[in-house]
Amino acid sequence: MNAHLTDSDREALWLAQELREELRQALGRRGVTSAPGVSPFVDSAGCPSVLVRMDADAARALSIILAEARAAAAAAPPAPAPQPAPVPPRHTGPQPQVFPSREPVGHPRY
Repeated sequence: MNAHLTDSDREALWLAQELREELRQALGRRGVTSAPGVSPFVDSAGCPSVLVRMDADAARALSIILAEARAAAAAAPPAPAPQPAPVPPRHTGPQPQVFPSREPVGHPRY
């Protein structure tokens, strides 16, 4: 059934299904019973995309959910900055000298 779909089509379909379910659960916790419409499509650049349609109650509830998440993120202490990878020590002793030999490298002496 999905054999004629491109990889972008399949990804858009997957994204729409995942987003639909996440929205349904998040809005359901707020008492919103109307299901948002999430439609997959592939844009003109070939990128998997989705369109979301919802009524005013669902939009208000989603706006509140996002505002609360933003406020919680702002109140949380900042994560510590990652430590840079250690730099290996530089060779500070005498540098090895490489002199060309009289004979090409790899040829045996007879």
